[in-house]
Amino acid sequence: MDKQRIDFRVSRLSATVPEGVPVRWQGKELRSGPLSIELDETGESRGRIDYADRRATGEFHVRLTFPELADVLEDAGVDPELTRPVRAVLRSAGDVLPDHSFALAGVCQLLPHELFPQDESTASVLPGR
Repeated sequence: MDKQRIDFRVSRLSATVPEGVPVRWQGKELRSGPLSIELDETGESRGRIDYADRRATGEFHVRLTFPELADVLEDAGVDPELTRPVRAVLRSAGDVLPDHSFALAGVCQLLPHELFPQDESTASVLPGR
């Protein structure tokens, strides 16, 4: 085993974006309301810490939900496919910090979803502290 490189499996992930994100639907821009991000158990989320390079990488299979937006759309009687969770794969990289935490950032690959067409939608995660 190489002590400079440690592979890991992600077993929990939970985050909320209280202000949500902009969503364009039927020619109008709406605020999504809070966005919840959780680990999607349908894929294997894993990563690597490379202490020699002081870099970490990860691949996270996530499920994005928009509870307030889903309620509004359900009340409007839309197709239930529009309110189901969005699944995505986040591939990220960043520095290993002195306290061994990470400052990861990366791009999400959104999986097919009726409300967020792949050729018109993008998502990314900026480094946090």
